Amino acid sequence: MKKYIIMVLIPFLFACGSSNKKGLQFDEAFAKDTQGLDILTGQFSHNIDQIWGVTELLVASRKDYVKYTDNYYTRSHVSFDEGIISIETQSDVNRLHYAIVHTLLMGSDAKGIDLFDSGDVPISNRPFLLGQVVDHLGGQIKDPAVATNFASYLIQNRLQSRILKNGKNVLFVTIPMIANHIAVRAKKYVPIVRATARRYGLDESLILGIMQTESSFNPYAISYANAIGLMQIVPHTAGRDVFQLKGESGEPSKRYLFDPVKNIDTGAAYLWILQNKYLDGITNPASKRFAMISAYNSGAGAVLRVFDEDREVAIEKINSLYPEQVYRILTQNHPSEQARNYLIKVDKAQKSYRVRK
Repeated sequence: MKKYIIMVLIPFLFACGSSNKKGLQFDEAFAKDTQGLDILTGQFSHNIDQIWGVTELLVASRKDYVKYTDNYYTRSHVSFDEGIISIETQSDVNRLHYAIVHTLLMGSDAKGIDLFDSGDVPISNRPFLLGQVVDHLGGQIKDPAVATNFASYLIQNRLQSRILKNGKNVLFVTIPMIANHIAVRAKKYVPIVRATARRYGLDESLILGIMQTESSFNPYAISYANAIGLMQIVPHTAGRDVFQLKGESGEPSKRYLFDPVKNIDTGAAYLWILQNKYLDGITNPASKRFAMISAYNSGAGAVLRVFDEDREVAIEKINSLYPEQVYRILTQNHPSEQARNYLIKVDKAQKSYRVRK
C-alpha cells in the first residue's frame, strides 16, 4: 500500500488566455490552488497523524480512492492504477467486515461523498466496482449477501496484521482486481464520451486516452491542486474557461465536477478551446492533436514556447514540421518532464482505444 506525503509541486491544468503579436502573454494560472493543501494540512491530516502516525498519511488522489470511516480508525484504499483494494482497521474484525462490504458495494456517485471526513459510504444497488472484482468463488459481487459472504471469507482466510511505527496494531485484507479492470471502468463511460465527442467534434479515443491518463477512470479523483473528477478539471482555470465559453459566470463547483457527465463535458469543452482558440493556426491535424494533448497538461503557452516565444512564429515553425517531429520535440524539449511523459502516455492510451473501435 502506498503512503502519500504532502508535496509542494503537483501538476495540474493551466488555463490560457490571449496573446499579443510579439510575445506569448498568456494569462496562465501558475499559482497553485491551495484549497487542496489547506484540507490536507488542516484537521483532516491532523486526525490521520494522531491515529495512524505521521508516516502513515494516506489520502485520496487522482488514481487512488481513499476513505476513512469509524472516526478515522478504519480506511479503505482502491488503487485504480495497480488494481489492488486494501482495507485496514485499528478497531476489530467487525469494523473491518463492515468496511469491506461498504467498499465493495460503494456507488459511482462522488457528489455526495466527502472523502475528507470519517462518515460511512452508503451501499449502492449499482456498485461501481461491479465487474472489476470477483469473490473467492469467482462470482460477481453485486449485492450485500455476496459481499457479506466474501468479507467473512477474507477475514477467516486472508486476514493480516502489522504494527505501525506508533506501536498500534492494524488488521487488514487486500483484494486484487481483475486483470482488465481499467477496460471495465472505461466501458462504463463510453456512452457519455461518445455523445460528448460528437457535441464538440472530437475523437472519442482522445477523450478516453486523457481520462485514463488523468484518473484511470476514478470518478472520485481529486488532486492536491484541487483538480477534480475523471478529467481532472481545476475549477478556477480550465473550469472558468469553459464557463466563459458557455456564457456562464464564475467557475464550476466540486459537486458539479464530480458529476461524470458534467466533468467529461467540461474536459471536452476545454479541448475544444485548445483546438479552436489557443492552438488555432496549426494546420496539420496530427500536429495539433499532439499540441492539444500537451497543452491539456501544461497550458498552450508552455507548448508554443517550446518552439518560439512569439506565438505566430511558434505556429509557423510547427506548421513547417512533420507531425513526428512535433511529437519528438514536445516529448524531448518541453521544459517539464511531467509534460513530456504526459504526451507519451496519452498518445499510447489513445491508440489503444482506437484499436478497440
